[in-house]
Amino acid sequence: MTEGRQRHRYVPGPRKWYRTTWFASAVVVAFVAVVAAIVVIPVWATDTPAYCSSCKATEAAGQSWERSLHSTVSCTKCHVPPGVVNAAEWRARELFNVWADKLNVPQVADRGQRPDSANCLECHSVDNIPADNGVVRMPHQAHVDLRNLTCADCHNQVAHPDADNRGDEVAMAVCSMCHEQATSTDQCEYCHLEKQQSDVHPQDYLETHGQQALADPDSCLRCHHSKASFCDACHANPTPDHFSGDWRYTHNKTAEKDPEGCTGCHEESFCNECHQVQHPDDWREAHGGVAEKSEEACLVCHPRSMCDRCHAQQGVTVQ
Repeated sequence: MTEGRQRHRYVPGPRKWYRTTWFASAVVVAFVAVVAAIVVIPVWATDTPAYCSSCKATEAAGQSWERSLHSTVSCTKCHVPPGVVNAAEWRARELFNVWADKLNVPQVADRGQRPDSANCLECHSVDNIPADNGVVRMPHQAHVDLRNLTCADCHNQVAHPDADNRGDEVAMAVCSMCHEQATSTDQCEYCHLEKQQSDVHPQDYLETHGQQALADPDSCLRCHHSKASFCDACHANPTPDHFSGDWRYTHNKTAEKDPEGCTGCHEESFCNECHQVQHPDDWREAHGGVAEKSEEACLVCHPRSMCDRCHAQQGVTVQ
């Protein structure tokens, strides 16, 4: 009996290939790889500045960020509100956009959020900023409380500065938005503790400031805060000879005598719009037909007295 039982004892056969350990391991590895390809890698990629500046619309912002003092801070650190929920929501949207771009389907539009003070205060503290650094008086907390300002209201170029700076200074034009109002002081000494130079303009600034203002208007607005109230008060009243009635016939003498007096307001292209006109070699013989068709075309540059004087000398009678 014992021998019979042993003879008919169940002996398991070899495992099916899909039940082997190596197959189970391969499935786990494949699952992890798929999740990484679909979720993890895109989520990681969307947190990099290279992703944010890959769009044509944000290319300039990426370039300015690279030369700023915040070039070691990621875009999401400033432009995504703090908190796990906000971070997850933003990454989920961008994850969708990554695959929407690959599959050529509409994406979720997002202009990006302006940095809030909460983003800045994750690294900076208002309490650690002195109200008086010996050069400028700037009580940060008082400005925040009084005007309900955010950091980005004043430090608007700290991460995306213009080409000629790194964003570590606040332009006077920003301060003047409030300090030229009736409720704020406009005395320089109240904020600027260092003694200011009495005359920072060159002696010929009246003749040359026009070109300087065209090249770098912000340098003027550091002190002259309002173009409308300061510049326009003078430039709205051109010199009297502009209203003489024959300015277009006499301004050549003024331009020869003082060309910088013209270029202070007018660029060279302004002059070229008229002066690029060239007369043909036979204009003396042919200009009569042109004038007959369009007399106004001649009078744009030449006064009628010029025509009459020449016609009288030549004995020409114009009907």
